[in-house]
Amino acid sequence: MITYHLGLDTSLTKSGWAIISVAHRKASLVDYGLIKSTAKLSDGERLRQIHMGITGIIAKYPQIERVIPREEGIVRFNVATRQVFKSHGVSEFALADYNIADINIQTVKAWARRVTGSPGSRKDKDMIAEAVRIYFGDPTLQLNKGGDEADAIAVVLVHLQREGLIAA
Repeated sequence: MITYHLGLDTSLTKSGWAIISVAHRKASLVDYGLIKSTAKLSDGERLRQIHMGITGIIAKYPQIERVIPREEGIVRFNVATRQVFKSHGVSEFALADYNIADINIQTVKAWARRVTGSPGSRKDKDMIAEAVRIYFGDPTLQLNKGGDEADAIAVVLVHLQREGLIAA
């Protein structure tokens, strides 16, 4: 049996998403990309774009599992935090019929350090992208520069490992 899993890294500007299939405890990258919002629009219109992006992915992949892993919001800077939580709110609305499993970015970074063999102090987005490329054995896998796609892919992989659906 093959299962399909959607993972998200939401933000107001660019939300990364990934579809991973699992067969015989092996993960395969099916599709991934970005949901981009237009900075010149109001936050409400930008949230509508995110909602439409998420619901469009669900329409394209109706067989996805009912639990959607999402990168947990980071509370650091007031304005950025508000934007992240706005995008989290709209993702919860778009996924009202699903269960969301928030995955802490520190857990994702720890996974990436294990995959890459990087020292504990390395925490950059490039490391997560490198880990995704290593995991799938594709050093030329094209991922966006900001790391949103790699984060979404890594979030799904961490979730699948945590649930015992793929090997650690």
